[in-house]
Amino acid sequence: MSTLIIRNVGPIKCINIELNQFNIFIGPQSSGKSTIAKIISFSHWLEKDILVHQGTDYIDTSTFIEENLIKFHKLKDYFKENSFICYHGDVIKFQIEGKDKFTIEKEKSFEDKKVGKIAYIPSERNLITLPGIEALPLPRDNMRTFLFDWLSIHRKYDKNNAFNILDLGVKFYFDEDNRQDTILLEDGNIISLYTASSGLQSIVPLCVYFYDVVKWVYDHIEDISFQKRNLYLNLIYEPLLRNLRKKGIIDDNILKNQQQKEQLVGALTSITTELRKASPALGDAKLSPSIEKILRLEDNITKPHFSSIIIEEPEQNLFPKTQETLLYYLLSLIDKSRDKLVITTHSPYILYALNNCMLGWLVKDNIEYEDEIEAIKFKDSWVNPENVSVWELRNGCIIGLDKKENMTIQDHDGLISSNYFDRIMKNITTDFAELLQYIPEQ
Repeated sequence: MSTLIIRNVGPIKCINIELNQFNIFIGPQSSGKSTIAKIISFSHWLEKDILVHQGTDYIDTSTFIEENLIKFHKLKDYFKENSFICYHGDVIKFQIEGKDKFTIEKEKSFEDKKVGKIAYIPSERNLITLPGIEALPLPRDNMRTFLFDWLSIHRKYDKNNAFNILDLGVKFYFDEDNRQDTILLEDGNIISLYTASSGLQSIVPLCVYFYDVVKWVYDHIEDISFQKRNLYLNLIYEPLLRNLRKKGIIDDNILKNQQQKEQLVGALTSITTELRKASPALGDAKLSPSIEKILRLEDNITKPHFSSIIIEEPEQNLFPKTQETLLYYLLSLIDKSRDKLVITTHSPYILYALNNCMLGWLVKDNIEYEDEIEAIKFKDSWVNPENVSVWELRNGCIIGLDKKENMTIQDHDGLISSNYFDRIMKNITTDFAELLQYIPEQ
């Protein structure tokens, strides 16, 4: 697990928590939920970026933080002189003090770690429905990245491969002829996503994007950009080329000639590809340590091995029943042995649904008959409470049961405490109860 400390950043006064596989942050508006989510997203992205670069030498500390955390996540006015962030994960440990003091160190097992797919799904996701949005000169931030990802993802679904949106009786597809995100209604009518309800504008990009990052990318080979491919090849083969030069097998002139170097890297790539194909048939025969290291590194950094998804306000513009269905859908899709999930929410209905999923996990062994389990509609959404942390934000701090700081609102079984739900319901019904006294007696 990873630890996260945040002090004096935006509305956050002080938190010190151990992140779980699945983390849910609930609280009122402007309580700091998104601030935490953005810092977690940056931390996971930074781990991936450093793994891809296989080191930290490329980082200019002040510029790096300004561009990749503050500007990218729109946190310009959130940092003060006494702001502090410390993240300690499996790959790296870093600290940020103020706006520009940044220290970072790699963990001992750094070289054996694998990269993941990092995805941030912002609350403003319905902006992708605006006609011509791709032509606007957007700043380099998380919304722009989400939009560019969407422009790649939505083309995977045409009229013959439409995407079912939960149990709502509607399908989504991209109409290539009209270059339009399209909704096919249950009665056969067609409307653009731009003219659809606010609920559909929120849920369609969320469901389609989420499916892509937890399912599609693992069932297909993603195209790697030319720039990224060159980075990968240089990282993987540069040490081998230097070793070959030391042994006198190649000379400096080859390494200085970019064309010859690329040809040599191409030949080495072909060789290692064939070795990878042949390795299962080699039996007890062993590859050389340098070739094994190349194959391992290439596998570790050139494809995702898990997904880390951050979702802001999944309940946005949705009816309570649809919120429940959506939560079940997200947890049914995610690989619970591999992926990480962060959700920020205002909605107790999201928590009710999550509690059902955790309770299902706890009682599954007590259900005697298989057909009884099969009859439970959300059985694929059950999740082990040990892997879930539900955090409540109040006044810039995380407050758990019995008002203990930096603790979850879960009981000893991992279920969300009845005290929490009782408090929420009491807040809702107090005004009603006060007015009951004025109903005249019959």
